[in-house]
Amino acid sequence: MFLGVLVVLVSVCRAALSGSLPVPKNESQLFKDIFRNYDPLVWPNQNNSPNWTIDVWMSINSLVDLNEKDQVLSLSAIFDLTWKEPLLKWNPKEYNTEVIYVPTDKLWLPDVIVQNAVSNYGQIGNRNLKVYLESTGTIVWFPGDFYKTYCKVDVRHYPFDTQSCKLILQQLSCKRKIVNLDLAPEPVLHMKYEENGEWELEEIVPQKVWQHRGRHFRVEFTLNIKRKTLFYIINMILPIVFLSLLNSLVFALPANSGEKITLCISVMLSYAVFLTLVNDALPENSDGVCYFSAYLATEIFLSMAATIVTVVNLAFHHRDPRYIRATRLLTYLLPDKKIKILADDIVKVKTIDQAPDTHGDSTGIKVVLGSDIAAALDRLGFKVFTIVNILASMSFFYAMCGLY
Repeated sequence: MFLGVLVVLVSVCRAALSGSLPVPKNESQLFKDIFRNYDPLVWPNQNNSPNWTIDVWMSINSLVDLNEKDQVLSLSAIFDLTWKEPLLKWNPKEYNTEVIYVPTDKLWLPDVIVQNAVSNYGQIGNRNLKVYLESTGTIVWFPGDFYKTYCKVDVRHYPFDTQSCKLILQQLSCKRKIVNLDLAPEPVLHMKYEENGEWELEEIVPQKVWQHRGRHFRVEFTLNIKRKTLFYIINMILPIVFLSLLNSLVFALPANSGEKITLCISVMLSYAVFLTLVNDALPENSDGVCYFSAYLATEIFLSMAATIVTVVNLAFHHRDPRYIRATRLLTYLLPDKKIKILADDIVKVKTIDQAPDTHGDSTGIKVVLGSDIAAALDRLGFKVFTIVNILASMSFFYAMCGLY
């Protein structure tokens, strides 16, 4: 009986002691306590100051596309906005936790926008994601999204070009309540970046910019991207270089084949098709001339010139076989065995059979036929157009690569 009474007394003492000891508060109680006097619609008051600062860093996930025609950059990125809220501090020992995740509708969030956005123009971030809140009152917000921004494209060095596109973050502040955006100690992270097949991300340059009219700071992230040229070299540049050789080879084609004009026109139309494809991929502006388009236009002009020379050449070749007046120009076109000296006279005959083979030294007249002039034009045209094509190609490719 004594033992039974002793057990009952021990149980009562334990129950009494357990009721007197403090029980640690849980996370649910923490939410009730810190948000009891907090209103997410009210401007956060930090030391009664009308302006305060938010630290920003960016992590780019992928560079999706740069549409040169519309001058729009598409990318996937995550921002990290960090600031302190004194009203949301707590003692981590009292609640046995140092971090909680809070829905966005429970907190005041700054109205940060992407200033140069071309779609979904509004506050950044997904409202369904939660915010990271520390016991010190530090709020960490991760507004990640798919962004489309305006990017002015410089087409002069296409397809060996490097573009600089900006992602501008700005707070919609009024004059008396200003939020300044500042750069974090490490404002750019590349840990999760996935390479793009067309563009190479060279660097991201962060910058803090003072807005004089708004009297606040904004942050800019400049993305320097370089085009990968292997696709364009194989599918565009090499075919065009090979076509340029045909402008010269048209003069090596015999006139009796009947295909000289066909080859000239085919080459010129091929250049016109390539010029259309290049211009369709470029923006319609007059800020700068694309060297590649200028090169194609030059090759079209050379093809047209080759066609004109070929027409004249064929006219001489199919001319009636009779004597042609020897002039100074023919002296440079024809070799010495055809004509040696200048002569102003002409031997007028109807057919080549009526013309003598040789003349005395006293007359100084040589027989010059239209086929001789056509052959001389072919030799001269092959040399001239080969040199001009090589010089034009080297000049424009040096310009496209930015070597001068």
